[in-house]
Amino acid sequence: HIGESVILPNVHIGRNCRFKKALLDKGCVIPEGTIIGEDAEHDAERFYVSENGVVLVTPEMLEQDYRHAR
Repeated sequence: HIGESVILPNVHIGRNCRFKKALLDKGCVIPEGTIIGEDAEHDAERFYVSENGVVLVTPEMLEQDYRHAR
């Protein structure tokens, strides 16, 4: 399920993921079962969360090589 989110090009999303108010940067590979935007404290441990609750996810935050995003 994806709600109120922006997904940039070359993003690969595994099965059974849920996103709410997320911005996924180009080249991200989202593992199966990932949940973003439902627990702000948990999201803030891994990603940047804005004052409005928007979660920014980049390949670097996922410890992935962003150069493959081109």
